Amino acid sequence: MKWLRLGSVALLSLAFVACDDIETLTDLDVTNQNNPDRERALAEAGDIESLIGGAFQIWWDETNWGDGEPGWALSTTGEEGTMSWGNYGMQQLASEPREAWPNSSSWRYASHSEDGWYGAYAALSSVYDGLVALATDPDLSGAFDAVRATAFGKLVQGLSHGLLAQFYDSAFVFNESVDIVTDVLELQAYPAVAAEAVANLEAAIATASGASFELPASWINGRPLTGPELVEYAHAQLARMIPRFARDPAERAAVDWASVIAHVDAGIKQDFMIQGDANVLWQHYGVKWGNQTTNETWSRADYKTIGLYDRTGAYDTWLATFFEDRDDFVMISDDARVTDPTGDGTVGGTDFRYGGESVHRVARGTEHHSSYAYERYADFVNGGESALFPHIKYDVQQLQKAEGLLRMGDKQGAVDIINVTRVGRGGLPPADAGASEAELMEMLNYERRIENFAICMGCAFFDRRGLGPIVPTGPNHHDGPIEGTPLHFAVPGLELEILQKKLYTFGGPGSEGTALGLGAVGAAGFEPQERGAGTMVPASIVYRSLEQRRGDESPLGGAAASLTRYH
Repeated sequence: MKWLRLGSVALLSLAFVACDDIETLTDLDVTNQNNPDRERALAEAGDIESLIGGAFQIWWDETNWGDGEPGWALSTTGEEGTMSWGNYGMQQLASEPREAWPNSSSWRYASHSEDGWYGAYAALSSVYDGLVALATDPDLSGAFDAVRATAFGKLVQGLSHGLLAQFYDSAFVFNESVDIVTDVLELQAYPAVAAEAVANLEAAIATASGASFELPASWINGRPLTGPELVEYAHAQLARMIPRFARDPAERAAVDWASVIAHVDAGIKQDFMIQGDANVLWQHYGVKWGNQTTNETWSRADYKTIGLYDRTGAYDTWLATFFEDRDDFVMISDDARVTDPTGDGTVGGTDFRYGGESVHRVARGTEHHSSYAYERYADFVNGGESALFPHIKYDVQQLQKAEGLLRMGDKQGAVDIINVTRVGRGGLPPADAGASEAELMEMLNYERRIENFAICMGCAFFDRRGLGPIVPTGPNHHDGPIEGTPLHFAVPGLELEILQKKLYTFGGPGSEGTALGLGAVGAAGFEPQERGAGTMVPASIVYRSLEQRRGDESPLGGAAASLTRYH
């Protein structure tokens, strides 16, 4: 068999590089000690397939599970869930007035912005090893199902680049076309990374279309997808993420909504569920911690998610109250999913329950308090967390389509979808096509927040920045982010330190983030930006070695420094 030889490449132990240092780095004749590491693991065809097959779980761990993943902090800043714990930076991002995110490797909760970054590149590196080996040695095509491996690899590439494009203002594009020995990569603003994500997922669809295969059940736990099912899942992911790349209402309106509708129509036909495994690898932060029935101390539902149809006036009073003087209150919602529609606000609905006074610490601010908790999927938590749990909801996909129809002028088509959950589950008065577009959009946004509660990592936050302008925290209900909310996050401080770039960040009034992520940021403690975009680094620094993916210690290079990046 022919095997890829990495040759010599500079991997310095301090792992720093600035634009002027690239030539020095690439000219050094230093043996790449990652080379034998890769060749040992790639010595068997089964190992190559395992690299690709295990990449989804790496992506999953740093987005929907794992220590420090950003889900709950994005939930609080997206005003979906509310809590005052410091974990993952939740309190920092939920407090008002909003402040700049402390983008430093020494910040206690730096994992909020680090984990998604390094997890994405770990997943991309696993796919890279597999696809490059497959392309380098034609004999491998007969050793295992190369079509299946390629389709799955492109799927994970799309998910990983999609995470980077939604979360960060800029990132590196890293795929199998890169030569980690000779190539130099440049940080690119998020639209270019988003385009790569879309191209990857479209490639997965093209590869799997018409193919006859079945994934091993371990690749996506309990879901041995066939070729057609993988195609549906990739379409569903495109429908989920394309609108959420937008940073503001203008970008959201400019989305190719006909394409989104087409992806929904070609996507999943029922809820996409994943098999839990009792709190080991395959779990979901939102389903586990969002459904609180025995542990009262963790999460509650933000009133800005559940309060729109309160008929007591208490929600309006709460919105008009100065932020620091807010506290929990009892409301009566006309929505049967939130409270008992007969008029007792201390009796929960089908999805939420009344939990009494909030148990979050008063000293951390009563503005974080809520009397209502989520419990739609409590059976999963109470049953030992080994059952199926939701990953992508069919009804939420349909609501993505409804937004497209509404923006394209088909009010009746949008209303027909909105009423499936609005009337069918909520018992609310039907939406009518005679309502204004703004009124229908508010109904749609409400449905999506309720039906998608704590299921999609970051979706409440990603939606808010694109669905409404930046506004004050009150006195009116609003669909957009409150002033000072970062619209995306900077390249992690640790990465900037490794690259010897000035630290920059987002957050705080006036520093929310510019449309292309390239404007100057002058938040306290951070320099006006040279910016991440324009940074040039050897591809070998972006690549993460096999040992790094395993979590073993390694003395090598820039990527090896990521071993200490998580904590």
